Amino acid sequence: MVQAQTHEDSNKAGKGKNNMLVSAVNPAPTVLPTLGVWQSEDSSQMFVASMFPNVPDFRCDAWLYECGDSITFARAEALDGGRVRLHHAWKDHPYDIVTTVTPEPGAIEFLAHVEGEGAAELGFQEQPGLNLCWQLKNAPAFCSKPDPFPYSVSRCFIFTDAGRTFLNNTVRNKLPCRPSDDPYNNPPWVQMYSGVWEQIPEAGPTSWADYSDDRYVVPVIGCISRDGNSLAALANDSADSMGQAWHDCEHNNPKWLPTSAGGGFVWRLKVYVMENDPDKLLAHVVKDFPNALKLAEKRVPPQPEQ
Repeated sequence: MVQAQTHEDSNKAGKGKNNMLVSAVNPAPTVLPTLGVWQSEDSSQMFVASMFPNVPDFRCDAWLYECGDSITFARAEALDGGRVRLHHAWKDHPYDIVTTVTPEPGAIEFLAHVEGEGAAELGFQEQPGLNLCWQLKNAPAFCSKPDPFPYSVSRCFIFTDAGRTFLNNTVRNKLPCRPSDDPYNNPPWVQMYSGVWEQIPEAGPTSWADYSDDRYVVPVIGCISRDGNSLAALANDSADSMGQAWHDCEHNNPKWLPTSAGGGFVWRLKVYVMENDPDKLLAHVVKDFPNALKLAEKRVPPQPEQ
């Protein structure tokens, strides 16, 4: 078993002194999560930190956005109601990406849209690719350390046909970018998952992770605390793929969806932090994302029929 360590390509956020740029004024700190925007020591990565009062000593961080140099941070501001708003520049495009993070009891919502002249006329295929990297490194009861990193996989979960399924009980295929006998492949440290409404993609030979043979029935991925009392999870109603990755992070990859009022698209996900009750989690998800459980109705075979 490989001992706990950071992957060579891991996030730099846990190293050095954190620089908090914006702190929201929480109108109800015993009820609502408290939000702040901070940058890594080298200023290369920007995060939204969320401290939840309903789970002791719980903090999660969301890197907005892990997109190389195509999406770059511009500025952040605190809003009323304990909210924060981030502005990003979109390389080679005359538009801004505006993300509002809103706290509510036991949850936070990320809602992004594109601003600028003509932005409302952009089609689905023309929307920017956003990748939110959600991390539990600063949540002592949830993070992998001090245990060996692979052990944390047994506390991470998705929902399959069997119900809530911990990732150590899913098929974990080896990382294509590494030799079969590499320590990171024994067992595989990271994995991607697809929905039952999608055929399982084929990962390329240089991919950072392969796709599991097991597929999820609802776009929810999460982790339970080491003592089993609490859970934290990401959810949306559109993701075709999700990933459990390095440095205690998870990705649930929402798609851009049309606004309910028509005209333009929004990109939306929520984080839930609560008692370890998967049924209550799904009840919250269905309330906030009514279409989340309907995606599985479009089930397809895992591989093309021959």
